[in-house]
Amino acid sequence: MPLIPFLPACRFDKITMPPVEDEFLARVGPINHTLTNQSPLTFSGDDFTRSHGVLWNKPAFIEAIGGRPKPKRKEELVIIGGGMSGLMSAYLLPEKKPVILEQAGRFGGNAKGESWNGLHYSIGAAYLIKPEEDSGLFKILKDLGIVEDWTIKSGGGGDFVLNGRRIENFWTGASEPHHKASYKRLYDYFMSYLKDGGNLFPDYPTDDAKLREYINKLDQEDFKSHLEKSIGTDLPDHAATLLEHYCFSSCGGSVTEISAAAGINFFAAEFDDVAVFPGGNSYIAEALLKHVYTQLPANNLLPGHLVFDVQAQQDDVLISYLDPNNEAQSILAEKVIMSCPKFVAAKLIDQLSAKKTAAISELEYRAYVVANLLINHPLTETDYDIYWLGPGKADFKNVAAYARGRGITDIINANFSSPDHQKTVLSFYQALPYHGGRSELYANNSYASMKAKISAQLKKEVYPFYDLKEQDIVDLRLTRWGHPLPLASVGLLQRGIVDTLREPIDNRIFFVEQDNWALPAIETVAAEAIHWSSIIR
Repeated sequence: MPLIPFLPACRFDKITMPPVEDEFLARVGPINHTLTNQSPLTFSGDDFTRSHGVLWNKPAFIEAIGGRPKPKRKEELVIIGGGMSGLMSAYLLPEKKPVILEQAGRFGGNAKGESWNGLHYSIGAAYLIKPEEDSGLFKILKDLGIVEDWTIKSGGGGDFVLNGRRIENFWTGASEPHHKASYKRLYDYFMSYLKDGGNLFPDYPTDDAKLREYINKLDQEDFKSHLEKSIGTDLPDHAATLLEHYCFSSCGGSVTEISAAAGINFFAAEFDDVAVFPGGNSYIAEALLKHVYTQLPANNLLPGHLVFDVQAQQDDVLISYLDPNNEAQSILAEKVIMSCPKFVAAKLIDQLSAKKTAAISELEYRAYVVANLLINHPLTETDYDIYWLGPGKADFKNVAAYARGRGITDIINANFSSPDHQKTVLSFYQALPYHGGRSELYANNSYASMKAKISAQLKKEVYPFYDLKEQDIVDLRLTRWGHPLPLASVGLLQRGIVDTLREPIDNRIFFVEQDNWALPAIETVAAEAIHWSSIIR
């Protein structure tokens, strides 16, 4: 097919599989090792331009290229999406010799990282709760040979900064002594989910009918209301602000939006041990990529390939895509795994049932920005993460205005898992936890405005806390994610929406992604990849 004239220039060079493994992995791996001291003046992370140019009006695009191209190859399995769910599915199904089509230039999805002169840091998903040794996720990490590479942060609920001052003994009510009893009840309530004989932990995804019934009950009320009912009083201001900020950056929404099932699943687990890899979860994604690279034929890992159409035919599935040179091609597959967000799947597949289309419309995706500050000396501050609470008074009635005004909500120290005696990277998370937040990242001036805003906040609030000066700063790098957080809103579980989202089409098109359960976590990815790979196998 000829080059498509109305598409914007593609960023990807013509890709031919190099003979040297390290060359290929360096070019397309989840961790970018190529950056110098000064990064490009643009966002890393999501690049919407190419996909929007095709998928916003797919029928016109297909007509413009003269129809769907005829397939030149046929495969047992094609995986659409090379993020954590796609890589994990490929890892679990090596006998199917899957082809992975990833639209970005690097694999990893939002589990990507960067390296600054050997110091790895996350630009997306940063950590996981230490998995039980009998869990499927632990077995995968052990088989990859990386369990020994993590650093464990002991549980305890985090570290806290209020008005620029560290708060010790937060959970005893140190910052609000007149609410000490409420803090104790709240702490005891979270801990009850981790103790033998305590509350049943809402551990999902699950196929256990009794556990699901219990989780569905929790799913019927929002997290904030549930907690206030459980402790018998309103949440103290600082505790409420902590939970709001946590839900912003972890779940993409307000504590008044997400369900109690998701809130407890996430936050109670924070009191347990946390596992941190160098570069965050990009380290896991890179290990998965290295593994599947050794298992698959040379032309089966295809970054820079934008899928624009998926059609179930009589005996197989036709997948049409643009290669890195914007040439339209297609593959026939016996089975397909959709490891892309559901709103993308809805654009790709014209044959979705009305029920599944309606279920997908129930999902809302939220955005966030990660800012990585490169510092030319080590810091005496060695904690892994800090909840940045500002004045400690969240506004639950005007969430969008409050989130925009507050800015960053938590800080991660990359040196915690990547010790370095000469330099430091601090990662700052700013969520856009409201409807319409994603569109703010599409604007032409979004990079400049976001960088100016974050820089101003860092200079005002963060530099004094760490005793930083302008001459200490090497670079500030920004990453945007427009759709990594499916909102775990009230009722998605109880009303069976997630069950519809998960259903395959004709036992040929399968859906493996964290938004199957609207629960944005690597644990969700692992559970779904394990479940559906056993069926596909």
